[in-house]
Amino acid sequence: MSIPDWVIIKRSNEVSLPQGRLAINMDEWPQIARERINKFVQETFWYPSNETNPTYYEQEIYEEYAGHLLLRLVAAEDPRVQGWLVEKEGDLFELRFRRVPTTEIKIDIARYLFGEENVLDSRQLWGTFNINEKIFTEFHVKNRRSASMAVRFTCVPRLVSNRSALLKDGWVIALIEDFAMAMKTTFERLLKERIRETKENVDRIAKSSIKEPLLILKEELSKIIYSVSSSTDRIQLGNYQLFSKENVFPQCMADLYSEVAQKGHINHDERFQLGLFLKQIGMTVDEQLFFWYEKSVDNIGQTFDRFSSGPAGYQVRYIYGLEGGRTDYSAQKCETIQSNGYCTFLHQSVENIEKVIREEIQNPTRKQEELIRALIRAVVDKRPGDACAIMFQIRYNRKSYSVRHPVGYVEYAAKVLKIIIREVEKEKEKKD
Repeated sequence: MSIPDWVIIKRSNEVSLPQGRLAINMDEWPQIARERINKFVQETFWYPSNETNPTYYEQEIYEEYAGHLLLRLVAAEDPRVQGWLVEKEGDLFELRFRRVPTTEIKIDIARYLFGEENVLDSRQLWGTFNINEKIFTEFHVKNRRSASMAVRFTCVPRLVSNRSALLKDGWVIALIEDFAMAMKTTFERLLKERIRETKENVDRIAKSSIKEPLLILKEELSKIIYSVSSSTDRIQLGNYQLFSKENVFPQCMADLYSEVAQKGHINHDERFQLGLFLKQIGMTVDEQLFFWYEKSVDNIGQTFDRFSSGPAGYQVRYIYGLEGGRTDYSAQKCETIQSNGYCTFLHQSVENIEKVIREEIQNPTRKQEELIRALIRAVVDKRPGDACAIMFQIRYNRKSYSVRHPVGYVEYAAKVLKIIIREVEKEKEKKD
């Protein structure tokens, strides 16, 4: 099985470069790594050329791995850099995967990530199952059978919970494109393993010779990561106490917040999702510790000090980068939430979603009724970002692009409701 060389988690002996070509070269690699960093920072998408010019292609692949492998070494020494690198490489992998021109190559990549025995291509799939069975005819699979594949449930359990696939005899069946996010998640997990292996495999002599250049790169990357995180909405929104204004929350966060308030408990992934969100819209670590102490069932029979020093307090401090690997996490974007967390418009039934909307919007206007129907269509079509944007319009009577980040939703809602302007004016009055 051969997969493209740009699948950067390939081991060195699997890459189509001459033996020894990827030996560490500190005369060239640092500059190549900096160029890769700049592309990530500028959010530049690039795709290695085809193999029609072997010399040019070999140089491209060499630079891919030279830059990436050196960044792996930096990431192995710094959890914050590791988180940044895994996210950036994961995004790049997904974009490249979606541009792959043939089904065969996509299947090969899936087999590399999930294991050959865990993937069925369309021929194997429909040789195993009867495409005329009711479960398949109801979902109109026949018209799209050549673009479908199956992966064992144990590899992609969330795809079923997201209502993005069919489950049959332990196999998850869907269009190849529907597996893209699950493949990205697996790619990121394997990249973390490769980073750990890289650290273990670099011998003592090599480590001593590259130590200083790695420290310089680490400092540069730390500045970049800090600069990016410092320019995010968390710093700007922190003055507005938006974490106390549920009327600007996107539906997913409103649901989780309400669940905590009413029942005192949500699962670990949801707690991480909500905690990061509250952090980025301005809630301090002490405020969040008190929030969970006040709302959570974890506090039963405990003093605040005992709660704060226990597992629940550890998790809160962890997301602020004060425990564990001390990674300063940012709020998850919608793509990550849809794959690993809770998204109302992906994980709730159409009936529940419509019920909640109609409880909130009673006696809707004709325009609102049209928007509610459009939102339901978006949910059925599995377009959660569009559904969230329509919900925004229903609530605030203002159009929105497809929602990609919950913090972006909050900021726009706060501006529409003039909360930010009002708070700025209050600050000016205090100064005057």
